[in-house]
Amino acid sequence: MNSLDRAINLYTRFHWGKQPRRLSKVKIYIPDHFVKLGKLLGVIYLADKGDGHKPYIHFFGKNEPLELVAEGGEIYIAKKRDFKLSEFPDLLTDDRGKHLYIVNFKGRVKDEGIIG
Repeated sequence: MNSLDRAINLYTRFHWGKQPRRLSKVKIYIPDHFVKLGKLLGVIYLADKGDGHKPYIHFFGKNEPLELVAEGGEIYIAKKRDFKLSEFPDLLTDDRGKHLYIVNFKGRVKDEGIIG
């Protein structure tokens, strides 16, 4: 299986059987130097998994050390367990501050979503 077939397969599994509508190449700028912004605790993204665009929240780290909590009208991020900062990926930018990069991500993207 070539990389295009693997990409289509992963897209289809991640989007619960929905086929991509179009394919396009993406130019990726790789700078000579990066600026570390900090650790990335999680991501919030929109995805259409067959039932319209819905927001998804994923916290990084082994065994989901953080969670989103709603209490008394307040929403906050709570710590579920102790963790090491090394569990979280790094958020970088290029030397002009135009692009964001996620590096040192130790998880995987699987059918059920982002893991790790």
